[in-house]
Amino acid sequence: MNLESFAARPTDVSALFTVRGERRVDRNAKSESVSIPLPRHRPGERFIRGPIPMTWFRAASTCGNRAEAVAVLLWYAAGYQRRNPIKMTPALLRELRVHPKTAKRIVTRMSDLGLVQCEFARGRSPLVTIVSPSDV
Repeated sequence: MNLESFAARPTDVSALFTVRGERRVDRNAKSESVSIPLPRHRPGERFIRGPIPMTWFRAASTCGNRAEAVAVLLWYAAGYQRRNPIKMTPALLRELRVHPKTAKRIVTRMSDLGLVQCEFARGRSPLVTIVSPSDV
């Protein structure tokens, strides 16, 4: 029997001790956490521009049902439209299936908390300005 045909490379041996790329197990040492890179957007794919201040987002999440979705849409639109104030159009709200009346109610509550400033005009999409978290 030829044992050299059963020889393995060092990379093959280390692959045996890897479980789904999450943890590497070495019997001689402690288990070591392996960092997995975060998903990235592809060219032409939509993404949310950040960083989003956590204090602002935490305060916005207290504004009612679907408040997190409206907050994410505001930051998405600010990055997409590259301006502040943001025009909160029905097409924008359809991205995360938020009803326009729900969005208006939440934006009004955010305005009461000082997170945004809004301008409502009859028959037009509201203009929403995101206020700096230092002003919160």
